[in-house]
Amino acid sequence: MPATSRWRLRQRDEATLTVARAAFDKRRAPVAPYDSKSVNLLWELTRTQFKLKDQSTFFGVLWSFLNPLFMVGVLFVFFNARVGSTVEHYAIYLLLGLVQYTYFANATNTSMRVLLSMRQLTKDAVFPKELLVFSSTLSNTIDLVISMLVCVGVAYSSGVEPSWNALGLVIVVLLQLMLASWVGLLLSCVLLVARDIDHIYQVFLRALLFVTPIFYTREFLGGAGLAHWLVVLNPLAQLIELSRSILLDGEPPSTARVLALVAINAACVVGTFRVFKRLEPRMAEYV
Repeated sequence: MPATSRWRLRQRDEATLTVARAAFDKRRAPVAPYDSKSVNLLWELTRTQFKLKDQSTFFGVLWSFLNPLFMVGVLFVFFNARVGSTVEHYAIYLLLGLVQYTYFANATNTSMRVLLSMRQLTKDAVFPKELLVFSSTLSNTIDLVISMLVCVGVAYSSGVEPSWNALGLVIVVLLQLMLASWVGLLLSCVLLVARDIDHIYQVFLRALLFVTPIFYTREFLGGAGLAHWLVVLNPLAQLIELSRSILLDGEPPSTARVLALVAINAACVVGTFRVFKRLEPRMAEYV
């Protein structure tokens, strides 16, 4: 590992360990699992990870938007003639999909590795370890909020008709946070006992780019077949399509659809949280 990377990792661990020690007394576990100290620690961990994430790069937080913007340019050149002719505001259509895919990939990747990358906190500090996963997800969610605001600005400057229904994108961001949270909790547990999951997950993310209708429409797949059902069962695809209907079509989010997505993701959050808490007492053995 390069010296610069080692320095950044050491600086991050020292900063977060200082925060954790300040928030919790190591000599005793907190009486209540979540209190004001937990909230303060979550905020400090989120702020620290966000600050340190891109501090050594020239563009900093702009990379969270420049990466999908570059991919938009590439995909637009190759697919605009075939797919773009049937999709109004195809560039914005691409941008919305890539911004949310990039968020999901980054948030779940960092959350998956956070217990190992901050092993000193995982082993030595006494506090709810899920806060590490949640803070990692939240630090990436800040990037998502910024990127979605840019998407709205670009859309309206490109001819999309402004609508108050665009406020429904807040619901999409919250659902993305829920989705990334339970996937991150699950992956962080699995990685502790099976390190190969990191490589497997990178392959999965590459496949997810094509299983999610980012540069094509669902109609492109037809009304049946394996590909169609993979998209239907893809929760990321559901959120991306919801955001497009809100921003590009000016449609208010369907109450039934939103409630269904909230219920499914909430159930997954609860389930993965329970798995995480069952493994938590043994985490020090695995890191």
